[in-house]
Amino acid sequence: KIGISLFVILLVFFTVHLTSSFIAFPVRLRSVSMLPDIQKDTCILFSPLIKSYGRGDVVLIRPLDTASGGQFRRVLNAVVRFATAQQIGVASERANMGREPLVRRIIGVPGDTVYMRDYVTYIKPAGEKSFLTEFELISKKYDIEVLPRPPMWDTSVGVKGTFESIVLGKDEYLVLGDNRNCVVDSRFWGAVSAKNIYASAILRYFPFNKIQFL
Repeated sequence: KIGISLFVILLVFFTVHLTSSFIAFPVRLRSVSMLPDIQKDTCILFSPLIKSYGRGDVVLIRPLDTASGGQFRRVLNAVVRFATAQQIGVASERANMGREPLVRRIIGVPGDTVYMRDYVTYIKPAGEKSFLTEFELISKKYDIEVLPRPPMWDTSVGVKGTFESIVLGKDEYLVLGDNRNCVVDSRFWGAVSAKNIYASAILRYFPFNKIQFL
């Protein structure tokens, strides 16, 4: 009985590890970067198998969160976090946000010409003659969070709501947070390559009353 129990436990651990490494894994959003549609503490299931990225897709930008304490602790942490909807873990939280995964939305894809005015992006796909707003071009429905600025606000301070047109090269993607006022995204780092995109969002599964495919 002990041997069978140990075998079952090891099988569960290896199954969870393989699933979270190659098929799908949960991520808890700990910031307000994707307001208003995706709230802080939302749990999203991501898959590294999806390698075709389109406008409007919610993706996970490297680097990934790596729990300390060895492989066994990482697997155990993955099991506990999944079972508790990311509320409890057995690994310490990393304070350095540079080591955390970043959840952002793809706005521009390779070949696009993109510029921003008043926090809204305008996109001209390769081969097209005119620009459309992101909401006219992107089929996935989402909202952005833009708070009004005081009349005398210095627009050079903080996150910029305007940038001039750029052309995305081969394998380059423009990624932005939906909360356009206070999030670090391609306005700071520039376009990201496909190798910097680790996984695509599949399902928002917590809170349970807001379960939705993304």
